[in-house]
Amino acid sequence: MPSEPKKRRLSPSPSPSPKEPPVVHIPYEVRSSPHVNAAYDSALDQHGPVVVIPRHGRRDHVLDHRYIRQALVADPESFSFEKGAAELLNLGFVSAWGDNTAYIHDIHNLVAKNVQPRLGGIVEHLAPAIQGQLELIKTVDGTTIGGCDEEQKDFAECPDLFDQIQLAVAQAMVVLILGESHAASPIMAKHFSAVAVGMADLAGTHESTHAWARFPRLWAFWNALSAAFLIILPTILFGIAPALWKTRHEHLANGLAAQQRQRQGDFTPLFDVALAQHCGDKPSGLAFLHCLTLCVSIIWASVHQTVVAALWTLVRLVQEQDEYLPAIRREWESVVDAPGSGGGVRRLSAKKLGQLVLLDSFIREVMRTRGDTLGCVRQTTRPVQVGPYVIPAKAMCMMPISRAHQHPDNYGTTGGVFDGFQWQKLGRQATQIGPDFLTFGLGKWACPGRQLAVHEIKIVLYALLSRFDIRLSENTFLVPNTINTASVAPVATLLLRRI
Repeated sequence: MPSEPKKRRLSPSPSPSPKEPPVVHIPYEVRSSPHVNAAYDSALDQHGPVVVIPRHGRRDHVLDHRYIRQALVADPESFSFEKGAAELLNLGFVSAWGDNTAYIHDIHNLVAKNVQPRLGGIVEHLAPAIQGQLELIKTVDGTTIGGCDEEQKDFAECPDLFDQIQLAVAQAMVVLILGESHAASPIMAKHFSAVAVGMADLAGTHESTHAWARFPRLWAFWNALSAAFLIILPTILFGIAPALWKTRHEHLANGLAAQQRQRQGDFTPLFDVALAQHCGDKPSGLAFLHCLTLCVSIIWASVHQTVVAALWTLVRLVQEQDEYLPAIRREWESVVDAPGSGGGVRRLSAKKLGQLVLLDSFIREVMRTRGDTLGCVRQTTRPVQVGPYVIPAKAMCMMPISRAHQHPDNYGTTGGVFDGFQWQKLGRQATQIGPDFLTFGLGKWACPGRQLAVHEIKIVLYALLSRFDIRLSENTFLVPNTINTASVAPVATLLLRRI
């Protein structure tokens, strides 16, 4: 009987090698032009859903808007916010004694657990600081608009309104972070404003316009070094830290007392809260320094980013004021109490600001349409498959903000149309996030202070537009950094006249 033929052993077919995302080169001239968003859209349409775009010595892995939820919500173990933020913001120098990711956790928790739960008390203390600072606006020659000496009948040019708004918000942040005792002197607000500028430089905010084309990594190193050692550290060590060290025991006692009270709506400065959390019953030097750096790191987002958003909204509202400003003014006149017989600033509260729904809608629409190209940075902790591609570990991943904010998948045929009041009709607030609105991030690491930021923007707009008639000087509007509109304000010369 013939023997059975031996079964042929089949070797497994080799598995296909991982497919790496394609590299797409977008010239520097295009990245710094008004066509930057169209260039990124074209790259994703042709080569997506992931493209690698070399930029400033880095390799940005840009994900299509359809995969935003995977990166920001569904797979946080693979896409690390902490590592991505630390890498992008160059924050290693402030946490040399510990883990960067732990440091960023501390910042996030300090804001998340102590701002929103106490928002009512915070707004009550911050609103007068902003309104008082913007009561009188200085012109280019140092005179004040609407001063007591003479009536201002003509429009006066105010080219540095950004700096004056920044000083007002910085004054409010002094109150929030350090307390009203430190806000009595205007010098502390100037320190906060300087730190905000330094932190923006440290994070490479202006790299799309100021970076060295030949040696981008060297520019990033030199820029970070200059910001840290010429602006941030001297301001902290010689301006902010001495005043806090002298009063550290009072700050700690106040923080510990606040821990025991735990009353909803109580206002306690963030520095006091941080000391109570990290110092036990005695503020040691190392713990004091850690709490100080936590608070300083908050300044960048709470001052610089808020002021940029406020100026974008102000300029757009001035441009569109015939259509939108009358209704917004009627709304706040119906919500905000008239000043008392003695005059002074009108009292604003979190509840009243929450009722300004038309203004809230306008703010959201400005943020949606101003043109942010990239945002919501993450760093991969391991190889991750996105669509047909595999992103390697330690890759910097960026979300296409403008694409998500205007793509037909999310907005149909009206994504590119500005409609300032549509969100009031749809019942969506400026702080309500989603894959189609990423200004404040998405998921666990969404901005924990976004409610306060929007309230501050409303206070700034109310303080200015309830006192001044504002016009945009002809041919002065310019977007200096088209790829980074979230962190770089437009350039505009505004003309103001006291109402």
